[in-house]
Amino acid sequence: MSLSVSLHITPKGEDEIKSRVYKLDMKKRSLLILLTKPQTIEYLIHKTVLRPEEFLTEINTLVQDGFVATGGNAALSLNVSGLSRSAPASAGGAQIHIDDEVIISEAKFLLTDFSVDSFGTESQAFVDGIRACKTAQDLRLCLNTVFSAAEKLCPGQLPTLLNVIKEINATA
Repeated sequence: MSLSVSLHITPKGEDEIKSRVYKLDMKKRSLLILLTKPQTIEYLIHKTVLRPEEFLTEINTLVQDGFVATGGNAALSLNVSGLSRSAPASAGGAQIHIDDEVIISEAKFLLTDFSVDSFGTESQAFVDGIRACKTAQDLRLCLNTVFSAAEKLCPGQLPTLLNVIKEINATA
């Protein structure tokens, strides 16, 4: 399946967002919220903190249960090999990258600290995602989400985030 396939929320999904009628878990609700307007699979991959395997499972479940539908007549048949997301390529010319050999616990602490300082009371979703990280790849995926949020919500914090990334890489 192409990453450019569009997904949109159904009336059943709208009911869940507005009234929690179906009492979906946080992962499914977060994906529904991302779909308040139609989005491509590629967009969702870059915006969610879920690992590709989790993303695949949650989106397929939402489609099967009628909360989400594909744009047009495209059938949803995702596979993990087709899902890949990378950290943003650059920010102001600076390369965004987390080394494979970083100390995970230190990286999680630094990224959590940045998130709480930058996003305040809205940092909980980021902190939860960071806490779930077990590998450098997990951290890269979280960094992608944190970077995107910082870009939108607090662009003045991007230089600080770049410094945090340097500190994280220095632990390698």
